[in-house]
This record gives sequence, structure tokens and C-alpha cells, in this order.
Amino acid sequence: MSERRKIYIFKEKMFHSKAVIPIMVMALVFSCNSPKAEKEPAKTPVGVKSELKGSFLISGAYALYPLISRLADDFMVLHPAVKIELKKAATGEGITDLLTGKCQLAMISRPLTDEEINAGILVIPVAKDGVAPIVNQKNPCIDKIMKRGISPDEFMHIFTSGKQIVWGEVLDTSAKDKLSVYIRADESGAADILAQFIYKKASDLRGIGVTGDDEMIKSIQDNPLAIGFCNFSYAFDATTGERTKDIQIVPADLDFDNKIDRVEMPFSNLEEAHRSLWLGFFPDQLCRELTLGSMGKPTDPAVLEFLYYVLGEGQSNVTKSGFCPLNNVYIKYALNFLK
Repeated sequence: MSERRKIYIFKEKMFHSKAVIPIMVMALVFSCNSPKAEKEPAKTPVGVKSELKGSFLISGAYALYPLISRLADDFMVLHPAVKIELKKAATGEGITDLLTGKCQLAMISRPLTDEEINAGILVIPVAKDGVAPIVNQKNPCIDKIMKRGISPDEFMHIFTSGKQIVWGEVLDTSAKDKLSVYIRADESGAADILAQFIYKKASDLRGIGVTGDDEMIKSIQDNPLAIGFCNFSYAFDATTGERTKDIQIVPADLDFDNKIDRVEMPFSNLEEAHRSLWLGFFPDQLCRELTLGSMGKPTDPAVLEFLYYVLGEGQSNVTKSGFCPLNNVYIKYALNFLK
């Protein structure tokens, strides 16, 4: 048995042991509903004109764009003399823009590399999210996919072999339908997270390249035989909490037994998805923090005030945008970097 398989099986057994009790207790103590930041700057009273002025650009991750766009719009209502521009790109491009001084904040959806940390990038957490393998709900093999699941080794074969694969090969059936494998063509944080899950690098992924989550979702919706991956916030409708039309999250067979049990069962709505992140029922390698990066501690008053807003009052918009808000621990941790 491979070391990787042992690791997944060990984690699966932990879910069924008494060790899950402290995890559940911690999740209740540090629930997904974030309290108000202790040192949140005073809000501008209604009817009182804000004296804050300035302008800055935020560039980067597709995953964060809907949320940061919403936060920026609300912040500019509170501070009419502040102008925030957003550039919708990939994490890698946002970091490049930050390092070259083209933007003041970068939307980042993956861990920083050692090189990026050494360059002086400071990250402030904004929300938690997950990356999910997805298929079309109309896939002719959907019942088998949901009952059997796909193991990490099988995900590795699908997303890195570069070979033409039929669904029967993955599901141990006679199905001859060919998979259409979609990956990200841009420098995507989601691609980095998926690659990490199968012990590879994003550059190892092979398939049809698409740009951004919107194009990924449309590609899967248009092709019943397709498989790809996206951020949770795109797999569900943020308004209703229900799955995006024709999109089904693929259950991961973490213990390699060719069946999906209770803890491997995919969630059916956004609330369940968020709960699974905090309880540890969704593979840890597919979970991540979404952050805003700056070159060291920001000195621009408008940028600094916006970050305080994101960690305080702005957290109420996180859930509305389909993300899991930060808990008190994350907020306190982030505020320490802004002192």
C-alpha cells in the first residue's frame, strides 16, 4: 500500500474515532459566524460625511473577485471620496501586479511561495473556501459516480495523464463515453489547490484550458461528459445556497474502498459545505484561506481602513457572496498584523 493511500485512510479513520469530538467542540466554540473585530475602527455615523480620501487598485484571484467587488462598493458608499478599482485576473497575475507596484492589494487564493514571502508580501485573511472537483449532473454515469466516488489516485490519473480516458476506466464499468477534462489556463489558485490534493503541481495538470471559474462552470454545464474543478462559491448559488444548475461536486473516495460512506458524502447546499470546512469532513488539502496581500503593512490610510472594514463590518457580506466567514481567531490574528 502506498504512503499516500495510508495517509488518506488514516484521516478517514480519525473521522470515525473519538478524536472527532474535540474537533466538533472547537468548531462550536469558533463557529463560522464571525464576531465583530475587537479593534475595528469606529464607523462613520449615518449622516456624517467621511473625511477619508484616496484611491487604489486591487488585482488578482477570480475566486475573490465577487466578494471584494461587493465589499469595495459598500466601502465607497461609506467613504465617497475613496475610489477603489478592481482588476479581475488570476492569483499569479495579481501577485505580479503587487510586486511590480501596479496595484496596492492583491486577491490571493493560494498559499504564498517562499519566494513571495521573502519578497515582503503580507497577507490578510478575508474568508475561507474550498476547491471542488465537479461534473455535469446529466452525466450518464452520475449514479455510479455518486455511489462509488473517485479516489485521489484516480483524480491524479484523470488530471495529469494527458491520455484519452473513458468513464468506464474510472468507474470499473463498461461505459465507453470519453471524459472531457477541463483545467485552468491561467495562474489559478484553485489549480494549485487541486494539484496539491493529488501531490502534483499546477503545471502538471493536463486538459482543456479555460480562464476563470465562470468559463469553467459553463464548460461543464455544456458537456455532460466533462470533469473539472471550481471554487465552492461558484459551485453554489450564493442567493439560494443551492447547487449551481447542472453542477455536481464529485465525492472523493478517501479510503480507497470504491464506495462513499457518511463522512465522504458530498454536501447538497452551501451551508453544509461551509460546515464541512470547519468540521474537517471535506479533504483538508482542498480547503484554503482567501486573502488580500500587500507589500508589508499598508501605510495608505484608505487601504488600511478598507482592510479593517473587511475584517469587521464587511464580514457580513462574506456569506452573502458564497464564502465562509472568518471566526474570531482568524480576525484577531489578522488584526495583529495591522497594528
